[in-house]
Amino acid sequence: MMGKNFAVIAAVSSTAMTMCLWAQGASAQQASAPAPSPAIAPQADAPSGMADIIVTAQKRAQNLQSVPAAISAIGGEELQARGIAQTADLMGSMPNLQVTSAYGDTQPNFSLRGISVANEFSATTASPVGVYVDEVYQSFRASHGQQLYDLERVEVLRGPQGTLYGRNTTGGAINFITRKPGLGDANGYLTLGYGNFNAKTAQGALEYTLIPDELGIRVAGTASKSRGYTFNPTQDQWFSNSNSIAGRASIRWKPSSDLDITLKGYFARNNPKADLAYGIGYLEGRTDATGYSRFVPRPELGGRTLGQNEVQSDTGGNYYTASRGGSLNIKWNLADDISLTSITGYDWGKYRLSPFDCDGSPTNTCAIRYNSTSKNFNQDLRISYDGDRLSLIGGLYHGVDKIDTHNEPDFFGFLRPLLSGAGLPGSFNNSAIAVGNSLRTLPAFALDATLTPSSPGFCAPVVVNPNGFFDARSLVAFNYDVATTNTPGGTAAQAACAAAGALPFGPIAADQRFTLERPSTAIYGEAKFKATEDLSITVGLRYTWDKVKFKNGRTVLYALDGTTPAVGLVPYSNPYNPALPAVNQSNSNGALTGRIVVDYKIAPDILAYASYSRGYRSGTFNGLAYQDISQVYFVDPEKVNAYEGGIKTRFFDRRLQLNLAGFYYDYGKQQIAQIIGATSFLRSANGRVFGAEAELEAKPFENLHLNAALGLLNSKYKGNSTSTADPANTTININGNPFPNAPKMTFSAGFDWTMLRTEANDGKVVLRGDVQYMGRYYFDSFKNYGQDPCNQPKAGSIVLSATPEIACGNPSYWLVNGRLSYETKNYSVSVWAKNITNKFYHTYGLNLNAFYLDYFNRGSPRTFGVEGSVKF
Repeated sequence: MMGKNFAVIAAVSSTAMTMCLWAQGASAQQASAPAPSPAIAPQADAPSGMADIIVTAQKRAQNLQSVPAAISAIGGEELQARGIAQTADLMGSMPNLQVTSAYGDTQPNFSLRGISVANEFSATTASPVGVYVDEVYQSFRASHGQQLYDLERVEVLRGPQGTLYGRNTTGGAINFITRKPGLGDANGYLTLGYGNFNAKTAQGALEYTLIPDELGIRVAGTASKSRGYTFNPTQDQWFSNSNSIAGRASIRWKPSSDLDITLKGYFARNNPKADLAYGIGYLEGRTDATGYSRFVPRPELGGRTLGQNEVQSDTGGNYYTASRGGSLNIKWNLADDISLTSITGYDWGKYRLSPFDCDGSPTNTCAIRYNSTSKNFNQDLRISYDGDRLSLIGGLYHGVDKIDTHNEPDFFGFLRPLLSGAGLPGSFNNSAIAVGNSLRTLPAFALDATLTPSSPGFCAPVVVNPNGFFDARSLVAFNYDVATTNTPGGTAAQAACAAAGALPFGPIAADQRFTLERPSTAIYGEAKFKATEDLSITVGLRYTWDKVKFKNGRTVLYALDGTTPAVGLVPYSNPYNPALPAVNQSNSNGALTGRIVVDYKIAPDILAYASYSRGYRSGTFNGLAYQDISQVYFVDPEKVNAYEGGIKTRFFDRRLQLNLAGFYYDYGKQQIAQIIGATSFLRSANGRVFGAEAELEAKPFENLHLNAALGLLNSKYKGNSTSTADPANTTININGNPFPNAPKMTFSAGFDWTMLRTEANDGKVVLRGDVQYMGRYYFDSFKNYGQDPCNQPKAGSIVLSATPEIACGNPSYWLVNGRLSYETKNYSVSVWAKNITNKFYHTYGLNLNAFYLDYFNRGSPRTFGVEGSVKF
């Protein structure tokens, strides 16, 4: 398979190169945006070929090809041509870039060069890939997908950003740059679309200049609504629909040529019935802890099996996200070569999953309601000097984000009616929390492996913690029966424990509340010295002071009726004592980061560079822990030492552009999640990753533009311990495993072909096609969970530790997209399709061992539609 993939890549690259060699002169590329974008700079003396892309990745306007770093940029018109309308569409569009999510389109997780939040799904976790909108840092991941409209461009910086950016990141940065008023002629556009699944979309913008060259306003908005493509026969409803609206207004005031002020406000709301989890059990017959399997005929469905686009879910609900905020950008030229820039931003976000059904079955096995509210303030003040030989940037940054969280786990809820029907009172509590302060009693056979269900005293009670409340004998017996029969139907141990008077274990219904607050302050500076006309050296340093506060932590456990407080888990009190103070913890950390870059212009259109950079990601608390105070611990900061070299080239009168990069990362204390029972634990892991990237663009003819991108990765964890002395250590050996979300190869290629031009109205017919390849990768850090082969139980067990879909890795897949448009100066009409082959694939997976199942999110199926735009 790998050979075939490289053959395709070679064929595309070879074709582009060959066409460029014999291509004749081509006129300069023309922009077709409603308002000319400053991201495209016309070349006065360029003979032909591609125009320069101007980026601000290093806090000053630069030609993309002159920036000595691995940066990709996609302009607003190209985003539309590629059909990139939401963050998930960015997946695979650039080398070594992935976008995944535990909750469908809600809370996207970015991965660059294998650096990501891994399988962590808490709303309080900050991304190691910084996301910025108009230079304002966005800490709340649930709002990362809500401003992808009316953009000037998207810039993606691969590699740690430890000098110039608002928050230190170990993976990179993604910048969404919105269109601001151009202070020229009034203009605007309106785009309406309709697609399968009854999808309706609208996007538009209107710009008006109140005072020419001085004062203008731009208003933009977007909305979408669709039926969805996943059917839930249990609730008789469609899921994975869209239901969003967003708007933005920007006012730009330029009272003089030296002062430029932009004030922006925005809002966004998304309230879909998001896609349901595909639950897959890993007991015999692919059943979960309740005996459910989606792969066998279902009696409640008349004896038929579920279709590929169906999920039986008893509690599927809406995934609501909302955000609003504003920013103020002031740039003041103090002198010809000195400028002062102030970036101020405030963002508010809300996130509500009500509820999230994590088992994907009609049985109430695993459900949780997530509720979080975020407030985020950022202030960046910097001064820049641009001389003939020396350029300087220095600045101060302060930011604080605060996330209030209220979670409501509801696990093993199917037991509630069973136990109530058996006559147990609503005040009964034997919730299945066998950790820390809660555990009271174990069965004798858990401490003596020689005992069997027929042995005298097999389930005799052994009190290990007199202050605990949970009699774990029934739960341990259930797991014993599963381990010996590979089904949830075994009863030998459970029958023995029932005869010994063991209480039945009950459901877990809890109320968890806490606040995570993260103030961060930094001072930074960078100097670029032009040693010769062709050789430059850049040195940058940043010192960051971070504080992480875990505030007002409290978890209450309810009795069998689900409403009566029974026990305090955090802080512990049995019976529940509301007078105990909530848990408050804090930790401070800081780091010196920076970079050194040497770049050399080999020829006017060939730049080579080498760099060393250090990145840092602040530590955090294990926020999702709810069962015991010992689980609320601090996880140390991440650090990465990154080495990179690359070359940026243009040939044949700018008709061929090829950028190459190679890198090596020494990564320390990556924050990953491990699910144990019904709790998520943040762990720390050390490793290394190296790889290479290539980006190709070619314009062999005036009417043809080609692009291709290749990413190669090799990642490995090493030097990690499984010692239980440190709660931040994994309990599974991960040494030698690859990083999660780190495929060995990613590839994409596309073309824009102007098939026909009409002289009457200066129209043209344009065909856009692209393919994306995503190599096999793992969803978490534990690879095969000790299963070798990966689809068989590990030695000494008859029960899988994870499904083959988790343990064998997510299979590689190809996606094919296309778009055919007729465009004129004033309007355009398009037909488009994504995932033309209707490939079924997963984008996220999580091992939930307490329920003997894994859950997965699927990628979008084939979608297609029509779209019309009017420009004025």
